[in-house]
Amino acid sequence: MESLTEQIWDVIIAGTSLSQSLLALALSKCDLKVLHVDQNDYYGGVDAGLSLDEAQRWVERQTTRTDQTQALSFSIVKAEDSSALQQSRAYTISLEPQIIYAKSRILPTLVSSQLHTQLEFQAVGSFFVYANDELQKIPSNREDVFADDVLSVRDKRRLMGLLRYVVEEQDQDEGVSMQDQPSTLQARLQSQFKLPDHLIAPVQALSLSTRASNDTAFDVAMARLKRHLTSMGYFGPGLAAVMAKYGGNSEIAQVACRAGAVGGFVYLLGHGIKSVVPLHEDSSFEVELSDGTKVRSKHLVGMTDDLPVEILSNPNSGQPRRDDQTVAHSISVVSSPLKPLFALASDSSNVPAVAIILVDDGDLTQSPIYLQAHSEETGECPFDQSIIHASTLHQGGSSQPRLETAVKKIISTANSNENATILWQMNYVRQEAKSRDVSNSTTLGDSDSNIIIFPERPHDLTLEDTILDDVKSAWEKILGSRSTEYDFLRFEERRDTEEED
Repeated sequence: MESLTEQIWDVIIAGTSLSQSLLALALSKCDLKVLHVDQNDYYGGVDAGLSLDEAQRWVERQTTRTDQTQALSFSIVKAEDSSALQQSRAYTISLEPQIIYAKSRILPTLVSSQLHTQLEFQAVGSFFVYANDELQKIPSNREDVFADDVLSVRDKRRLMGLLRYVVEEQDQDEGVSMQDQPSTLQARLQSQFKLPDHLIAPVQALSLSTRASNDTAFDVAMARLKRHLTSMGYFGPGLAAVMAKYGGNSEIAQVACRAGAVGGFVYLLGHGIKSVVPLHEDSSFEVELSDGTKVRSKHLVGMTDDLPVEILSNPNSGQPRRDDQTVAHSISVVSSPLKPLFALASDSSNVPAVAIILVDDGDLTQSPIYLQAHSEETGECPFDQSIIHASTLHQGGSSQPRLETAVKKIISTANSNENATILWQMNYVRQEAKSRDVSNSTTLGDSDSNIIIFPERPHDLTLEDTILDDVKSAWEKILGSRSTEYDFLRFEERRDTEEED
């Protein structure tokens, strides 16, 4: 480690979650000396994609944490007959599976940064609602509504009115007083659009709101619904979003780190930050790594889990205020491919690898249960198997049983193999950040400190554009006036250097 101590680093980045990895990518063309470390022996941080063995070690670490404010309950269960379970690395257990909509700033950024050349994207297919023991595909545009043979004529008219409002009329309401209108999704859908209860869950599913419909802000839900509707068809008939193959966010993070390494950055896995001592004479820091190595840096960047507690307790650190909520998760490896969930939207569309299901148990006051099913096409599991990610906001002791029941119902409904079983399952409950107002999406740079703490991303099934705002704020703070010399995450296309004959 002698070479690490012989220089003053411009930046030390702690953790390889998606935020830190995109920052490393953004800095890779800025002629800086960057040391990028991670306390884990794998890339991805909170976005990691783990093998079964790594997931087992992850659970063990969570249950032995001294900081129990986030680690609440973790367990792994294997089926009695797990003979169909293949070797550990045949699976990728994604800790943060999030879809990316076509109408987002993230996809163009992945293209402008040339990161897309190292990634393969899979289509997100149908959205479903499971209600009254039936799995129903949600119509996602006007054509689907007209063609639906289950909806009544009256329900079709009401849904068409809502779709028209979302796509064409919503912007006209800006600046108009809506004080007499209810502010929640459920109340507004009932009062303004006269939707019956059984149509509220499908609308909520397309907005991917994680809160109960009577606790979801109508305007927020409509903005998310508009993104879904305007993205529809971008990747082919019936398709609106994608996910990176081989682990989603974890694959994007790892490819971004690889680009940082190509740019000359130094990477150390299995090395966390033990302590940080300010050196007041030049505003730099002495940073002690977990193996005792001491290095100096002008800037230090990380998330709360990647930095020592004395930094987080410092009121001048610039730490974003965190407002927590408790979320229950379940990740299941299933012995069936669950093919009905991944049917082609049309003869000309791409084969979907991801399906979204909202399980409606009839109680609109309960937080919804979302299931995200991943097929073998994601590269996350062997042939003829699938993975189901289930989550809901934790509401007492009923959350995990609700998830377990929901997963079993979908497996029973969507597989042609009566003997399909859950081969492996990881269940956990932990505190996570709440959704934040996108109009005040970043607190980075509020402090004069050269310690930059990324805000925790809230629990969400979709990757929000606010991550780019956070990364750009950190990038600008590190570069200062030099930020005008570079384009943020915009690199020239790499060309073959070989001369043509």
